[in-house]
Amino acid sequence: MPHYRITDPYELPDDDTDEETYEVAIYRRRRRSPAGAFAALGVLIAVGVGAASAFTVAERQERDAFCLSCHTAQHRAYVERAQSAIAGALAPDLSSYHYQSIHGKGGELRCIDCHRGDGGVRHRAETLILSAEMAALWLAGQDDQRLEKTAITTTVLNGITQTVAQTTLGLRRPHLTNAGCVSCHEAQLLVAGAANHMHNMLPAAYEAWKRGAPLTAPKDEPDPQAVIAMGLVRYETTVQCANCHQAHRALDTARFLDLQGVVKPACEQCHRETGRGPAEVTVGEE
Repeated sequence: MPHYRITDPYELPDDDTDEETYEVAIYRRRRRSPAGAFAALGVLIAVGVGAASAFTVAERQERDAFCLSCHTAQHRAYVERAQSAIAGALAPDLSSYHYQSIHGKGGELRCIDCHRGDGGVRHRAETLILSAEMAALWLAGQDDQRLEKTAITTTVLNGITQTVAQTTLGLRRPHLTNAGCVSCHEAQLLVAGAANHMHNMLPAAYEAWKRGAPLTAPKDEPDPQAVIAMGLVRYETTVQCANCHQAHRALDTARFLDLQGVVKPACEQCHRETGRGPAEVTVGEE
């Protein structure tokens, strides 16, 4: 088969020194260094190993024993509280009360159920990143090992007042914990009316309602349809579930709420941020 050479009428005089055929030129351009292929293979292997590791960690996080294998002393104390409560002891904190209540009804609760957000792909990925961050702090000896991480200076356990180091309730990913609470307590957030405003005025309640979760009226409401028809309004506040409900703080109260030291400041914070309600509130003891 004859070979044809395509000439360029605008080529320079020296351009005709290259006499290679069209087929040879195409073949030459297709030759590549094997280094690129090895680099691509390396990337694929790294991605595969990373995905397999993430899957393994995510699967093992479903078991409390895995959490205890590397978590620090305070986390072991939290699980020991829960196990004692399951065995019949008085639950000293809200977390162990959840274990006791759910196991008593034949269900199962694990650490990860409250620490992985809504369980979706995005929140699970954030949970893995947070786990890596906490592991790095632990390896560097910079993790916070205090048992009672609250803004208070005393706590009461079995009727005995104990002094604790003052700190702030600083969650690194507060929205994950909040989503975990909402996943089980969504119905309580969506009870309409002033008596439940501390719940149904939270952004999480509004977002759940906009997703289609039903709004309900309180049992003693004389006109339930009117309350439901009003719907909810979004209020911008940083207050979340953990601002009032501190899961791992030992409290000798019926509902594990520190009304004066924790709930009252949270109410006032919400009022300041939303511009609604009194600047100072009075919270009655239950």
